This record gives sequence, structure tokens and C-alpha cells, in this order.
Amino acid sequence: MAKGQSALEYMMTYGWAILIIVIVAVILYSMGIFNPRASVTAGSSGFSPFAASAAVCDGSGLTVAFTVGGIPDGATSAKITGASYSSGSGISSATGTDSSLGTTPITVTSGSSFNVTFPGTCLSGVAFSASGVVNYSVATSAGTATFTATGTIAGTGS
Repeated sequence: MAKGQSALEYMMTYGWAILIIVIVAVILYSMGIFNPRASVTAGSSGFSPFAASAAVCDGSGLTVAFTVGGIPDGATSAKITGASYSSGSGISSATGTDSSLGTTPITVTSGSSFNVTFPGTCLSGVAFSASGVVNYSVATSAGTATFTATGTIAGTGS
């Protein structure tokens, strides 16, 4: 009888704490806290004077849409001469060179947009991230100046 009473007193003393822990765990699970895919925030940073407005990674590769901001040195246009990414996670290849620009530079102006497509494959629902570089040049009164814009891109494969 003493063992039964001891067990009952133990459950009455610590049962409420165990019940509260279980309720908190269920609430956190329903909010997606334990889902690793939910911890990846889609977005980009860097790439000034360009802004990566969207990034789509699927079976055909990583496509990034850039919007052109203020071009440096008072230039009215810039020539995009190349782009690449490295340190890719969640993408089938660790590095990639732009396949959409080819060897012909494209000319952009402030407020315009352009797309860059990199080879590789992303699985649907799998997080990806990459560090990227956009090479460009501008014509100034002193001559042609060459720049690189670096940044990062992250998201979830579609």
C-alpha cells in the first residue's frame, strides 16, 4: 500500500509539470518550429546597385531576376558582362557560370530588369543558398570602369 500511495503522490506532484511540457511541445510542433524547412528565409542581400527581386530554383537551374538601381559614377547605363555563383547548398552543382548571358554583354539602365540563369538542379521543397557575383562595366567621362557586385541568395526549391 505504501508503494501505491508513493506513486500516486509522485504523479500528483509532477503530473502537472509533465502535462504542461506536453502541451507546449504540441503547440510548438503545430507552429512548425520542429520543421527544418521552415527555418530557411527566402531572400537576398548585397548585389548593389542591383537588387535580386526573385530567385527560382527548380529542375532547370537557378534563375535570378535582378532590378537595376542607381548606376555608379553618374553613368546612364551598365553592361552586364557575366555572372557566377559559388558555395551553393541545396543546388546540384557547387558552382555555376551564367548560361543565359553567353558571350554578348547586355546593356541595362536604371529601373530596368534582367534575368540570369545558372545550371544546376534544386529539389522541390529543399532549401538552397548561394553566394553570387555579377560583373558589369559602365562608361564614364574618364573611360570604362569595371565593377563586381556580390551578394547572397536563399530560398526553397520549387
